[in-house]
Amino acid sequence: MAEEEEAAVEEYYIRQPESEDTRGPFNMEKISSLVEIDQVDRETLYYDDDKEEWLAIVENTELADRVFPEKKKLILKAKSDEDMDLLNASEDEIEAISVTDMLAAAEGDTEETKHLKEAAKWQDKAAALSMPFLGFIMLISAFNNVFPNFSVVMEVVNEENYMALLEKPLLLVGLGDLFLAIILFLSVSEIFPMVRFRAMLGFGYFGFFHWGQWQTGDEQSMILMAAGIAASLGIFVCTLTLKMTLMIIFGLMGLLGMGCYGFYALFQ
Repeated sequence: MAEEEEAAVEEYYIRQPESEDTRGPFNMEKISSLVEIDQVDRETLYYDDDKEEWLAIVENTELADRVFPEKKKLILKAKSDEDMDLLNASEDEIEAISVTDMLAAAEGDTEETKHLKEAAKWQDKAAALSMPFLGFIMLISAFNNVFPNFSVVMEVVNEENYMALLEKPLLLVGLGDLFLAIILFLSVSEIFPMVRFRAMLGFGYFGFFHWGQWQTGDEQSMILMAAGIAASLGIFVCTLTLKMTLMIIFGLMGLLGMGCYGFYALFQ
């Protein structure tokens, strides 16, 4: 760093070989500006303090490189034979692209774009399949939580005792699942964030709850925990993937998991 600072303030006296008139002292910036207006060239003399004599700038390689930096040359890349043939081809030899060809490419009807159209078609099918999968999973979940508390529902309807709902949190979950199922059957995909939240609730809360019950010796809780986790995982993936294979696998996993959960929770 010290050497750079010293070089930055270094100054020189200069004169032309045929003249005795000395000019300076000039710093490197000033000398460079004199180069640009052709008042300094490689044969211009500068006074070397170490040798105590006048030397041509060209004799000091380091100084010459600083005063006359090498300019980058523009290099043209050589054309390949194929490129040259294309450049030399006449208009009749070049295959024209018609408007019909352009429209076909945009629609994915050409050989080069056919696979893109096919992939998009299967993604649309997977997205359409996610709605009924999720709708039936949430409908089964609603049945699992509402059916055991149906008497409370009748109490709320007949006596308008809405506070009774607070005593049955799983009933509230079931009613929420019923609402989600209806919206999903209406093909409203904007509700997917709520569905994912419901999946995480089932994965976390119910999984932990049944794991705790299993630790107390309830062997059936292990089956309920596994079924609940499978159902929640199926719901979550179905809201994310557009791959048909994954949609079918996790959609069936969600249905079987939620059905198995209801069977063991209600009838065993």
